[in-house]
Amino acid sequence: MARVLLIGAGPLPQHDPGRLGFPELRTAQLLKAMLRAGHSVQVVLLGEEDRPPETEAIEGSSASCVVEGVEINAPGWLARVQAAREAWRPDVVVSAGPYEPARAAALTIGEEPLWLDVPGDPFAEAQAKRARGEDAEATATMRLAYAAGYARADAFGVISHAQRFALLGQLGLLGRLASTPERSPEVQVVPAAMDFGGLPRGTPRRWEAEGALTLAVSGGFNTWFDGETLLAGVLLAMEELPELRLITTGGPIPGHHEATWDTFAAGALASPYADRFELSGWVPHSELPRRLSGAHVGVCLDRPGLEPELGTRTRLLFYAWLGMPILATARCELARELAGVRLLQTVEPGSPESLAAGIEHLWREGEEGAASGRLQGYLGARATVEQTAAPLLRWLRAPRRAEPCEDPGVVMAQRLARAEDELAAVVRSPTWRLLSSADRLTRGLPRQLWGRFKG
Repeated sequence: MARVLLIGAGPLPQHDPGRLGFPELRTAQLLKAMLRAGHSVQVVLLGEEDRPPETEAIEGSSASCVVEGVEINAPGWLARVQAAREAWRPDVVVSAGPYEPARAAALTIGEEPLWLDVPGDPFAEAQAKRARGEDAEATATMRLAYAAGYARADAFGVISHAQRFALLGQLGLLGRLASTPERSPEVQVVPAAMDFGGLPRGTPRRWEAEGALTLAVSGGFNTWFDGETLLAGVLLAMEELPELRLITTGGPIPGHHEATWDTFAAGALASPYADRFELSGWVPHSELPRRLSGAHVGVCLDRPGLEPELGTRTRLLFYAWLGMPILATARCELARELAGVRLLQTVEPGSPESLAAGIEHLWREGEEGAASGRLQGYLGARATVEQTAAPLLRWLRAPRRAEPCEDPGVVMAQRLARAEDELAAVVRSPTWRLLSSADRLTRGLPRQLWGRFKG
């Protein structure tokens, strides 16, 4: 069995954070799969705070491992990641979750084989951000985040079959598809798992035909989430269905995207049906089942764009885990699969009328629990952590180095990381804080003196 350094996103679900997203769930799922397979794992969690290395029992596994928290972009953060790797002396390094874990793993790797997790196409995500009028440099930012990893990683995990082909094309442009498959990096599909860090599996939801119906929307209102269609469609349905309600958990994603949530929440609370919206915001992970216990149907709506086509939707798995049938646009691979076996009711993208019609259909038909029971059974047989992480576990049995490439973007990414680290150390230093205070005082001094002179 291998000694693995896992660089992922924190905190873990078992820490019961107030806000938990896909990166943290992805980290916990890959960690659990590797521990259950018998590998020795040390974990570096990148997040909002430092945590000293501590041995922790991992939920869902009989094993324990050392877990360390590193604050992203704090002074010396990459040096801490590198120190953890050098102290652990792993056989392999594995990243988990998008963006910073992949960047940190690639910038601190030695000669060990590297598995790079890229769960969602970064350039499709940049397109979604730019389409919202945000961050004109999003594509360049993604290139810097992944340049070192794309040039160096020996194997890649992606979230969908469509993304696998996209990544192969990207690697081809970098010259990484060598003359023989043995010298080229592997690219394997590692779908999201139906595993939510110890949350109890829900019982299939039931509701009476033409009775009270409560919809649920859980998770982040991201750049690819269609909050406008959600609001317009639900308001249309509420005009006809006096007992229709909507509960949300989650919402804005601070530091990334908040506009979709802000627009949705303002519109809901300004509507004639404001009292039928329960906007819970982000709640502790362990509270989610209780907060959503009164909901009957989970809703997931995607905007137009490439991100849904290449990505996935964890909230579909979450709704199924809690026992809810799903009303969704069939734009991502998982949604199309579920729609193809009649386990998901589809909505036309961008159509409030289609959403309202779907809601009214569910209200008229009622549900005895069979639909959500079938959905749970289908995913439960296909989306365990062992099943979804099987390509990673196979690779860990015989990891191999692939032929890297020389890319000028890698040098740029390395220099930028060093410059950011040095700048963070300067900005947080006592000297900088003292000089900043003095600067603020002296900038106001001429104004004060002039006021006294005039007086």
